[in-house]
Amino acid sequence: MPVVRPSPRRRSARLQALQKPVRGSKKPMEQMQGPVTRGKGGKSRGTRSTAAGSGSDQPRFTIQWQSAPFRTQKIIDHLREHPADCRILFYSDGKQSQDDGDRPSGKDKVSVCAVIAKHVFERDEEYAGYYAAGPDKFRDSTSNHIIGLAKRYRQGHDKLNATGAGIMPQDETTAQNLRV
Repeated sequence: MPVVRPSPRRRSARLQALQKPVRGSKKPMEQMQGPVTRGKGGKSRGTRSTAAGSGSDQPRFTIQWQSAPFRTQKIIDHLREHPADCRILFYSDGKQSQDDGDRPSGKDKVSVCAVIAKHVFERDEEYAGYYAAGPDKFRDSTSNHIIGLAKRYRQGHDKLNATGAGIMPQDETTAQNLRV
């Protein structure tokens, strides 16, 4: 029986145009207009388009948490004063009401993080002007920082509990490791 060879692949007009170099141009991809592929809009991981209110005249910066631990302390203080916010942020059944009478600062995690970001950055010497111009970036950064803190806490907690007994506050030798 003779060998059956597949017929040569047919290429679309677009692929054929890409394979032929355009005269006078070293980069044929620059000649194309519009997107090359189809897909859902807004899901790309590339550069973000400038939305209203976040113009390109605003300098790019990152919020430094490690160099200024007082910002993290402000978050912790706020969460200690508002246990209802802790229920919203950290518990899966966060919408349950508790007997302490404390009401959450917001209805969901995003709004609670916005309130915490306002508490931390509204009067901050370094970031107050930037916060007034774009509080959403600070809300997202605060949310990411809280998630990172919770993750590190869980890792440390699991590591201590892996020893079997953890740290016993009554034991004099291990009580020195506790910070309050």
